Amino acid sequence: MTVAETSEPQVLSERRGSTLILTMNNPARRNALNPALVRGLEDGFAAQEADPTIRAVVLTGAGGHFCSGGDLTTMDLGRGAKRAQFDVSRKLALQIAGASVPVITAVEGWAAGAGFGLALLGDTVVASREAGFLPAFPKVGLIPDYGLLETLPRRVGLALAKQILLYARPIRGPEAREVRLVDELVEPGTAVDRAVELAGSFSGLAPRALRAIKDYYATKITPALDYERLIQPELLMSDDAAEGRAAFLEKRLPAFKDR
Repeated sequence: MTVAETSEPQVLSERRGSTLILTMNNPARRNALNPALVRGLEDGFAAQEADPTIRAVVLTGAGGHFCSGGDLTTMDLGRGAKRAQFDVSRKLALQIAGASVPVITAVEGWAAGAGFGLALLGDTVVASREAGFLPAFPKVGLIPDYGLLETLPRRVGLALAKQILLYARPIRGPEAREVRLVDELVEPGTAVDRAVELAGSFSGLAPRALRAIKDYYATKITPALDYERLIQPELLMSDDAAEGRAAFLEKRLPAFKDR
């Protein structure tokens, strides 16, 4: 069943006190980022900005996984449509990074590809010990997106970030905490509860001061997002990207062309 054929919302919204929980809800595809899910996140963060009683946002995924990245079945678009698609992803990344309240990402299972980027847009990252982070971009002929080129080296340092991205190396929970990729490591199934607990800390802190701190750091990811919009649509049109998608869907090794 396609997204268009189901009435199930792609993003679930829940309030716990002054915290808004946004849950990506496409578990059959491990919460892959299709257009409907991205719109749901946009709407969720817009609703947060319109409600002064919300003091923090927790972003998570349904079905035991955070997000498997971009939905490869929706990427067969023309060049103009791909640029428009990256205008949308740029807007969402800035909504999350520039939210007027702290954002905590709660990661269970896999945060892969664009899902990895989404996870690191949070001000705080809480992850299960069984969580995994996978920058699979070179495996499908692409560069990192959702600001990952900037947010990953901020957390782990430039040298390690390059090793992770260039080798498309997965990082599991314990190592992720050791290299400071995540801020807290928790038992499986408890990431959201811990994130909500942390979110409660903001009720005793001045909202305008928190926003000023966040605004400074949010501006730092803009160059990375602009670079993605320039480069990624061309890569998406390449033969290597087509081969990468085919190999992924057919569960085989890709046969990329020489550079």
